Amino acid sequence: MHNDKHAQVNISVNNKKSILPYAKGASLHIKKLMVEYEITYDDLVNRLEARGVVLSSSNLRNKVSGNALSCGLFFLIVEIITGQMDVTITFKGK
Repeated sequence: MHNDKHAQVNISVNNKKSILPYAKGASLHIKKLMVEYEITYDDLVNRLEARGVVLSSSNLRNKVSGNALSCGLFFLIVEIITGQMDVTITFKGK
């Protein structure tokens, strides 16, 4: 049983490591849009709340900075900032 848990932990760590470049790309894209559209975290929190998503400014900042955005939250933020649902991200992988 101990070996199974250890193997699951290793899989989880490896999965996070493999996904990290994509998570960073999503977070960097949100930060870029915020600068481009001159939107603060407080502005974004207010707009998210109007759409039924309640987060504190610090919680949202931690999600963005910590590369912990869910896919749904990423697309909702992009739509709120740009008014569009399509996203083009250029990303340099391995």
